Amino acid sequence: TLDDAKSAIMSQLLPENIEISAAGDFDVQEVLDLILSYVGTIPTDANSEYRLEDKVSEETGGKIFGSVPALEKPGKFLELELTDSDPRAVAYVAGSAPNMWGTLSDGSTVSERVMAADAGQSDYDRKRRSHPLFANIALSLLSEIINRRLFSTVRERRQLTYDANFSLTGFERLKGGWFLVTVTASKEKAKAALEACKETLDALRRSSKVSSDNLESAKRVVLNRHEGELRTSSYWTTLMSGIQEESIPLKGPLSVTDFNAVVEAITVKDLQFTLECLGLADDELFTAIGQTVEPVGIVRDDDIVKASPMAGMGRGGALRG
Repeated sequence: TLDDAKSAIMSQLLPENIEISAAGDFDVQEVLDLILSYVGTIPTDANSEYRLEDKVSEETGGKIFGSVPALEKPGKFLELELTDSDPRAVAYVAGSAPNMWGTLSDGSTVSERVMAADAGQSDYDRKRRSHPLFANIALSLLSEIINRRLFSTVRERRQLTYDANFSLTGFERLKGGWFLVTVTASKEKAKAALEACKETLDALRRSSKVSSDNLESAKRVVLNRHEGELRTSSYWTTLMSGIQEESIPLKGPLSVTDFNAVVEAITVKDLQFTLECLGLADDELFTAIGQTVEPVGIVRDDDIVKASPMAGMGRGGALRG
């Protein structure tokens, strides 16, 4: 209901939850004065009627932060129809995934799972995988590799679509998340495009695993993107946002200072183990195809008998040179 939506939003807008990040060429004192004028004058009890009591862990005494609900098994397939005069279709493949910092919905982490899966890891491997930025970087590299695989397989090789995209939810506080593959196609090719996406994801786990070339190419893209975005103030504020939050314990200054080193240290084995933290098994996937259907009574241009061109029908009249 509207009241439920209002309560959910307003309960987050409490003065003690405000964190301000600023980046750019500015006078610090001037910014502090503006913050005092516009934010510092807000009463401390603003929106207190919407306050929700924090859930506290009986074991640790700390706050309990929410998790993305676990997806049920087996996954489901949905077909949706939307009335539209333009014939088109979109196919989706989705499944469970860690959040942005590698925490899954059950509270386990990518780093823990990777280290548990690699019985022969060295002390150096254990140290690398314990770094706060390890899972974040591994997931970024995987996203780049999966997107390239989808492009080369579904578009170039199979010629089933013009666009196939893999993305991960960017949750930072919530435990867990999901991945989503979106592929646009003609109505006739939508089903084939959906199956091609599923086959591509499965091949990454089994028959055509991540290669050294895949990894090095993804590293270049991720590093170049990071270096480019460091020139923008908005990226710096994104990097700083939340570093004081108890709910995002892995986010801190190391996200900036160690970024390049962590990227360069990631191995093919790291990514292959990280891939298993995604819900890619066939019975874990949720798929859907949405396609348009023609409105009743629509008349297409092809069905209209058009008059033959005659003198005087052109732009400017019959006497136009």
